[in-house]
Amino acid sequence: MDQRIVNLVAGSSFEHSLYSAALRNLSDTGNQLRFNNFAYAMRELSRHFLHRLAPDAEVVKCPWYKNITKEEEKIARSERAAYAVHGGLSEEYVDETLGLDLSEMNKRLKVAIDGLSRYTHIQEDVFDLPVEQVEALAQETTDSFAGLFDAIKRCHDDIVYRLHEAIDDAAVEEVLRDTIQAIDELATHHFIDEIYVDETIIRITYDTVHFDVAGMVGVELQYGSSSDWRSGDGAKIDISFPFICKMICPAENPSEETLKMVQGSLIVDTSRWYESDDEESEEGDADPHGTKTATDTEQIYSRPEDNEMF
Repeated sequence: MDQRIVNLVAGSSFEHSLYSAALRNLSDTGNQLRFNNFAYAMRELSRHFLHRLAPDAEVVKCPWYKNITKEEEKIARSERAAYAVHGGLSEEYVDETLGLDLSEMNKRLKVAIDGLSRYTHIQEDVFDLPVEQVEALAQETTDSFAGLFDAIKRCHDDIVYRLHEAIDDAAVEEVLRDTIQAIDELATHHFIDEIYVDETIIRITYDTVHFDVAGMVGVELQYGSSSDWRSGDGAKIDISFPFICKMICPAENPSEETLKMVQGSLIVDTSRWYESDDEESEEGDADPHGTKTATDTEQIYSRPEDNEMF
């Protein structure tokens, strides 16, 4: 088995079984159609995988969907590939705002799709092939399959990267606007100094761009009033906490202006603060808060795996 294919079909037991069956076709040396059967099974495998990446109900709702096959309830492979690449984002937005050439992407995808279809039609020149030729063509077919979805992934990644660049600052502004209750409970006053966005996972559907954001928020905690602080009775501590949040914007017009935080999704993890209090109190420290620094509380925040195929 080719590990590239195994990785791609890992999310579907049916697709994994279909890939195994395709390889069994190939190993049937007594069958003159063994390579044709293998090539056909691999093309069908690509069809099922594309369906999983681009469900019918999502594709047909995209504003760019044109039903280029002209057949009822039929979606072309190129349209499924387009959805896998940029979801409901319009070609104009991808081209003009993100500065990516979709026509070049489409050429790369077409080459890969054509490579999978080349040997499924039974012609004399691909019938009852010698062993050496079967092995070479089987590898070419496998490479075409992997190449198709590698091309989709690369194109998709390019778009995600540009989207991240386009609205990353807006994500920070949205977090700054939100009242962070978990931090507010730690001190008399708190002031947000800065926010670092460490990771953004982007998922594009037919109508919405979803952002899962993770990072660190640096704050100043103030104990006592400002007059207490000026008279030497208060305290100020600089510290950082990990946070996660979800944001969305419409696929028809993703921009800093249309980006909104999902209500209730902002979570700041202040548990380390309380854990440190407990540990230091056990050691007899009379003022545990006075010893904290940002370095003490910084940690890598683990987020759940995104459920995207790519």
